[in-house]
Amino acid sequence: MLTLLIGIIVVVGACYLGFVFYQRRTIKMATDVYENKRDLNKIPLDDEFALAKKLNLTGESQKKYDQLYNKYQHYKNQMLPSIDEGIAEVKDDGKGINFIKTRNDWQNANQAIEDANSELKEIQAGLAQLYDLNKQHHLALEELEKKYKRLREELLNKNESFGTSIDHLEKMLADIEGTFDEFTQLTKSGDPNSAEEVLSDLNASTSKLESYMERIPKLNSMLTKEFNDQLQEIQTGYKELTAKHYNFPKDHFPQTIKRIRTQIKASLKQLENLDVDVVAKSVEDVADAIDHLYDALDLELKARPHVEKNTKVIGEYIAHVRKQNSDLALRLESLNKSYVLNHQEIENNHQYDQQIATIEKQYAKQTQAIKTGQAVFSVIDQEQQKMMKDLGQIEALQKELFQSTIQLPSKEKQARSSLAKFDLEMRNKKRRIDNHNLPGLSDDYQDAFAAVIREINHLNDAMSKPQIDMDDISKQVIIIQSDMDTLDDKTNKLIDNATLAEQTIQYANRFVSSSPEIAAANKQARLYFDQKYDYQKSLDTISKALEKQSSGMFTKIRDDYFAAKKRVGSTKKNDDH
Repeated sequence: MLTLLIGIIVVVGACYLGFVFYQRRTIKMATDVYENKRDLNKIPLDDEFALAKKLNLTGESQKKYDQLYNKYQHYKNQMLPSIDEGIAEVKDDGKGINFIKTRNDWQNANQAIEDANSELKEIQAGLAQLYDLNKQHHLALEELEKKYKRLREELLNKNESFGTSIDHLEKMLADIEGTFDEFTQLTKSGDPNSAEEVLSDLNASTSKLESYMERIPKLNSMLTKEFNDQLQEIQTGYKELTAKHYNFPKDHFPQTIKRIRTQIKASLKQLENLDVDVVAKSVEDVADAIDHLYDALDLELKARPHVEKNTKVIGEYIAHVRKQNSDLALRLESLNKSYVLNHQEIENNHQYDQQIATIEKQYAKQTQAIKTGQAVFSVIDQEQQKMMKDLGQIEALQKELFQSTIQLPSKEKQARSSLAKFDLEMRNKKRRIDNHNLPGLSDDYQDAFAAVIREINHLNDAMSKPQIDMDDISKQVIIIQSDMDTLDDKTNKLIDNATLAEQTIQYANRFVSSSPEIAAANKQARLYFDQKYDYQKSLDTISKALEKQSSGMFTKIRDDYFAAKKRVGSTKKNDDH
């Protein structure tokens, strides 16, 4: 029982302490809200409205001021009292135990203070804008007044540089000054908002006038003086050159000069009406057209010395190439009697002749035009450059053709020398074989030997013709040389095998009575040697049997043979030297 009583006392005590803590927290929340509200009173807007009223605002600016003042009255008469009520509610709520309502009232009071603070900042910014515009417009008045004074003086002192545009420029300045008077009146009367709109137009018009005054003098100078001087210079130069028999491709000089003068006249009228951008584009076009006329004159002046110099050179070059082609034609005609010309040499020579004739015709036309004073030197200069290039190509091809044909007699001489060498080598091969007194030759070797003989005879027949084909003969020489090398290898191998087989059989005779195997091999080797003329098999048969009987013996016989052969070869070479 006592325990329950103590528990009740503890619970009641805890509730009491919680309630006391809640009341103190509520009082602090109310105090914080009140302190936040006090910050709103630190901005002295009453004084600022009093100063703004002294600006003597009118029109749109007065409307703006009235809107700001009405907002301020709403802030003072409605927003502030509402905040005070909210603070009072927070304090009253603190006496009860409705925690949720207390917190909502506290949040609402704080939100009201934030809204009031935002309202104050908007009002203050609006007043600052009125002050700034007023200050800026007074400064603009001073600057613009100085600028218009300078522009008037410039129009007066430099009126000649503006040409016929001066009247429109002065009118433009007068219109701008009228707008400036309106801006001045609005500024002094205290309507900075309306003055700001006028100032924007005023600045745009002034910038446009300044741009015109900066650009027009140069455009006017080019249209009234510079272009006319250039056209006069071109016209004079054109007359002097045509008098000296200069001509121009598609000559439209007089018409072009007339068109440019008309364009200049139209541009001056446009400049008078201040169509400056249009005139600027027209001036660019006129300048380009005049540059093209200068370039045309300069092109002919520079081309003539080239043409006068190259005309003589090309004439001599044509004669040289023509003679060279004629000499080449005679040579080809002579060679064609003894040789078959397989590479269209004669046809190519005729083609060069036609190309030279075309160049000669063009050259004659050029020289006639120069003689009669009708030459367009720039055109002839380009034609002559191509003619020089074409003549150079023809000359190079002629030399190439000449080099290919000049070698025919020397190639024939080399081929005849090769034919004689082949014949001698075949005789020597036959003599070498005969000197070894062999019992016979294999069919394979005899066929290879006969094939080379037939090839040599075919070459001899080809070279005995009245008109020989050196391409075919050169191919035959290459083939015969290859077959001769092959036959030479076969001959050497045949003689080596036959000699070694004979020496080995003779050496093996020592063992015939004592070795049945060598006796049988010796008999078989003799059969290959004497009857079948297969000296390779004969050597293989007896050498294998001998090696079985006495290892290393055949190797010694073979090495001794090739060593002796080498010594004989060296001695022969020394005797030849």
